[in-house]
Amino acid sequence: MKSESKSKSKSKPKPNSKKSLKPTKAKKVNVAKSKAGTATAIAIAVAIANKNSKKKKNKNNNTKNYTKNNTKKKNNNNKKGQTSAPPPPPEEEEPKLLSGDSISDARVRMDARPDVSSIVVDEQTGIERIQQGKYVMDVVTRKAVQLSSLGPMYRLAQMFPGVQPELRDLYRFDWSKAEVGDMIEQLRDACSVKESDGIKDDDGNLVVGIPPHPVVTNAGLDFVLANRDYLGPRMKKTLGRLKLQAQSQGDVKAASEYRQLWKHYMTIDDSLSAPFKQMIMDAEGRVGPNFGNLDLRSFCGTEVYERTASYLVLKGMVAHWEKKVRDAEYVERTPETRSNFIDVLMVGDPKRYLPDPPIIFRYDEVVRITLMAQNMTAQFVNTPELFDDLPVEVRFFEAATFIKGGTTLRQFMIEDFCPAEGITPEGLREGLRRLEVQLSNMQIDPYGDLKNVMSRLVDTMAVGTDDARDPYVSYLYSTGKDGPGYFQTYTFNHDRQSLVRFLDNAKEIQQGSIGPTSNLIDQLSNEANNLFGFGPKPEEMKKQIKNEVYKVPDKRSCGRPHNTGWLDLLGDEEVNGGSSTKTSDDPEDEVYESDNWREVISQRQKISR
Repeated sequence: MKSESKSKSKSKPKPNSKKSLKPTKAKKVNVAKSKAGTATAIAIAVAIANKNSKKKKNKNNNTKNYTKNNTKKKNNNNKKGQTSAPPPPPEEEEPKLLSGDSISDARVRMDARPDVSSIVVDEQTGIERIQQGKYVMDVVTRKAVQLSSLGPMYRLAQMFPGVQPELRDLYRFDWSKAEVGDMIEQLRDACSVKESDGIKDDDGNLVVGIPPHPVVTNAGLDFVLANRDYLGPRMKKTLGRLKLQAQSQGDVKAASEYRQLWKHYMTIDDSLSAPFKQMIMDAEGRVGPNFGNLDLRSFCGTEVYERTASYLVLKGMVAHWEKKVRDAEYVERTPETRSNFIDVLMVGDPKRYLPDPPIIFRYDEVVRITLMAQNMTAQFVNTPELFDDLPVEVRFFEAATFIKGGTTLRQFMIEDFCPAEGITPEGLREGLRRLEVQLSNMQIDPYGDLKNVMSRLVDTMAVGTDDARDPYVSYLYSTGKDGPGYFQTYTFNHDRQSLVRFLDNAKEIQQGSIGPTSNLIDQLSNEANNLFGFGPKPEEMKKQIKNEVYKVPDKRSCGRPHNTGWLDLLGDEEVNGGSSTKTSDDPEDEVYESDNWREVISQRQKISR
């Protein structure tokens, strides 16, 4: 094992710690507050509660003991006619970050989740929200995803899926000549069914073309798998833009076809990512309750797919908290002036402005958590039995994160890493692109930062090769009217109590004339009175909304047309597939989601009175 680690260590560059936080020895993390969104956050939050309660108890005990002992010594000194300075209170013992109780509590919270994620209605607000489940739901079967029972290597194949060589040769794009229009037509042909396939809809009619949701074809799955690194989120965005373009042009048929293909492709892509998501979720359940524990061999898993998922969770944690460090450093070290007020306001999590922020955002706090996450990741990488047999693209990603400069990175890839691993640079780039697609299907918080790092690495590796060609650019980033993905936007009547209307109706904010944050918050608080039921009654509000004439400010309209209505071109099919639930054409009878929770808040206020 030692010889293997020595031979593989040749392809690992030495970390450059000039601008990065250098991992140090394990330190106790003093955390103040946290958001319980993942297993990691749950463990931290429970540990904080235990720590604060222990601190308070220890402080009270120390104060009592100090007062009692000091009184005795004072009496004795008075008897002897001597005086002496009182001794300092005993130092309070710093509790550990994690305890058995905190780990067990976090485990209970994880086990209390439903089997699959489901939509529930919050009893206090009446707002629908998604309750995360213990298992990932496969959007095709509508059941919890099933990992292979044939062994760990099959599960690793589910984590990084591919197709047989003959199917790859049949479906794979020639990227040096591929055009988006041809790619879309090939995708449509592969996903479509013929009359001879015998697939029927709910009415018993034979289906020709894209099958009804959530049915998918084997040919469609194979085609997407063969080209997944070339499709990914860019194809999702392109199909969405072409659908909007057809709607803006009034082409109902084309818009419906693009919407159908768009939804079908997202179904296939989400289904292929389901095993990866499940393995990451399982890894969160192992790593989260053990945050701060440097004995990673005891909880990171034994099989390759388990350890790969644990590494990605740790690496995602590092990228996420390093971003928080940069945000906190900018906010706390940048003097707030009238000219940069908006810039400072937009950096970091806006929840930090709440009276009792439920997040960790202060610089000294996020630095401690980041250092611990870095220490855990470094310990994982430096343990050969955990890291040395992970997939080659994962190990390259770890090595590449410490290399500065694109030229140096590509030189290391071509001259050192690929020859040592017996892989071509083209194969390594494809493996990283496929991993990037898997990460793009994870939730943005906390994996968005890791995905962004991966995307920048992929772009850097592709410089000077055919992979650097991107036919999607003209569809996704061209703002000219001649662009193939262009569509005309328009302004519309925002809800009267929306933030957009508030900013439109508030005092004009010009550069150099804006006041402190409290002024803006006071205006928002006054405007929010109507939002929580302190303003006009609902009947009066409806009459005001119906009779008012809304004029969009010129600076926001930018010459665009107003309320052209093409977003509603597909009608109720856009929302519920054609089953209309609207019973009246009167705008006064329309029910908005805000009406539901506003009514709940009003009822709770009456009860409290």
